[in-house]
Amino acid sequence: MKLVDCKNKIKELFEKNNIDLQEVNILFCETLNCSQTDLFLKAEINKFQFKKICFYAKKRIKGQPLQKIFKRAYFFGNVLKVNKNVLCPRPETELLVEEAIKCASDKSCVLDLCTGSGAIAISIAKSSKLKVFASDISSKALAVAKKNAKSNNATVKFVKSDMFENIKQKFDIILSNPPYIKSDDIKKLDVEVRQFDPTISLDGGKDGLDFYRIIANNCKEYLNINGIVLLEVGFGQSQLVKDIFEKNGFTCSIKKDYNNIERIVIGELK
Repeated sequence: MKLVDCKNKIKELFEKNNIDLQEVNILFCETLNCSQTDLFLKAEINKFQFKKICFYAKKRIKGQPLQKIFKRAYFFGNVLKVNKNVLCPRPETELLVEEAIKCASDKSCVLDLCTGSGAIAISIAKSSKLKVFASDISSKALAVAKKNAKSNNATVKFVKSDMFENIKQKFDIILSNPPYIKSDDIKKLDVEVRQFDPTISLDGGKDGLDFYRIIANNCKEYLNINGIVLLEVGFGQSQLVKDIFEKNGFTCSIKKDYNNIERIVIGELK
């Protein structure tokens, strides 16, 4: 079967279902286990391969994200296992990793709260010499994170903890991409998030800010002098989160992501 004909059939299917056509190449590469370059050079595929592609395409049009279909995601140059127990890491979260590395010294000790798949902690550990800890309340999420650390040869100390409950030491940097969706808004989310991401990783309480308050009210006890807090926030939340931390004695700034959206709140403890 000619590859171009097969791709056109999937493009037509995706277009009818309002799915980003950029995902067509990703679907083919994941199914055929090849790179974009290899796909470009390929002229034909067999019927069995196209049958598999159609099978996965039907899952996609029902709302299942490609990362969850193939049980892997790509983040900061790493390949990560993902399943129903963890969020798919988003590209904008890479900025949190970049800022943590930028803020750190060679001897800094870092804690990633609400680690989920371990994407943030693993990326920091692999890209620096920092001592990295990561925590999550979910045993199932931690099991995924530990497998990801092992498969990526990253040294991370994982702790099962409800926020700071089982954290026993101090850190130079505490960072988190916590749940920040308003409880009433979860049912309005796109199906690929609402049905395929764990609610525990999304629900930030009535106003979406519950976890930021928990961190702001407790993190000083776990920060060294001149410690830093780095937080990813949702759209329109940056100033609210900044205010919460400033009321708790932090000097704060806001960093925009590559789409010019205020994405990271940085709090410094003087």
